Amino acid sequence: MDAFTGEIRLFPYNFAPRNWAYCDGSTLTVQQNPGLFSVIGNMYGGTPGITFQLPDLSGRVAMGAGALSQFAVGIKMGADRIQLQPNNISSHTHLVLAKDGSETAAALDTPNNTAYLAQPRNVRLYSTVVPTSGDQTLDPGTVGPAGNPTIPPTMRNTMQPYLTLCYCICLDGEYPVKP
Repeated sequence: MDAFTGEIRLFPYNFAPRNWAYCDGSTLTVQQNPGLFSVIGNMYGGTPGITFQLPDLSGRVAMGAGALSQFAVGIKMGADRIQLQPNNISSHTHLVLAKDGSETAAALDTPNNTAYLAQPRNVRLYSTVVPTSGDQTLDPGTVGPAGNPTIPPTMRNTMQPYLTLCYCICLDGEYPVKP
């Protein structure tokens, strides 16, 4: 298989082909892999001159780096789960338009995309009459924070849809020559 030393490819196998290794952050010795070390060095970790680590793409996706990217080669970022807290949720408000429910002819029993919340009069809860600035407003205590701050927060999955494949790096191929 023609490949450059240090080249990373995706494989659909449950094994790494000959002269390839999983990109799993494994530590290799410089003495046993001088060609690969000369290409990637200690960019992904290790002890300079003694050991080096392979890129760790376990549970990660590769992202392009270069002149137009804000990230340098070898930077690890992101998480597959995060803890939702007020400081990582965008600030926002919710507008609630309400009527006093006196327009019984325009009142509805079920909401639709043109209905406004109204104070109940008999059974009808919704009004199709557009609120005006002189209409009654809800008491500020009607809508408030929800949730229980004493319950320990749970982790939220942030993973995009995926198909699992194996990232592998070429250990011994054609040596890449800089132009």
